[in-house]
Amino acid sequence: MFIELLDLLRCINEHEDTWLVASFKAVTNRFVVEGTLGCPICSAEYPIRKGIADFSAGLEHPRREGDRPAGIHDREDLATRAGAFLNVTEPGATVVLGGTWADAALELSLLTEARVLALNPKAGAEESETVGLLRVGSGIPVAPGAVLGVALDASFPAETVASAVKAVRPGGRIVGPIEIPPPGELAVLAQDEVYWVAQKAPEVIKLSRAGR
Repeated sequence: MFIELLDLLRCINEHEDTWLVASFKAVTNRFVVEGTLGCPICSAEYPIRKGIADFSAGLEHPRREGDRPAGIHDREDLATRAGAFLNVTEPGATVVLGGTWADAALELSLLTEARVLALNPKAGAEESETVGLLRVGSGIPVAPGAVLGVALDASFPAETVASAVKAVRPGGRIVGPIEIPPPGELAVLAQDEVYWVAQKAPEVIKLSRAGR
């Protein structure tokens, strides 16, 4: 994982938000190959192996083999869909792609200039200076409200969709599998037989008259 992307990651346990402390065993051209991320609050540790940060605690949910795109054209199409569904128009913003969607992480980053965290990527997935690879169980290891959007497939449980709601900033979008109903606090924008697209409520700014 590229060293600058580590600042995006957080402990998955419930407590005050804080950065993780990194210990490196092997670094190549600013990519962390082997190391450990530690939480200064609860002392939880998360290993980095072969460039992939592991937050799964052994609870990673396997991907469905039939969901994997076959080649580059499929990944480009998937990236275009993800970019449109999540409304990725802000260069430098961070999005999260999980499962099948993670196959298009590199293509989406190149297409939109966004930073992408790929959850449970397939073997051989490519990382870059703007694409980080993660293994997860049910929690998404980022700060609350830190990402523009999250796209998940049916390999994830309902708890991961709930975690996505916390991770997405106000006005951001979530793509979820039709097997998991969208949380009630989201406004559904569209859906088909496979996925729904929903938006988190924008932040409300209270207005007041001058002098009051």
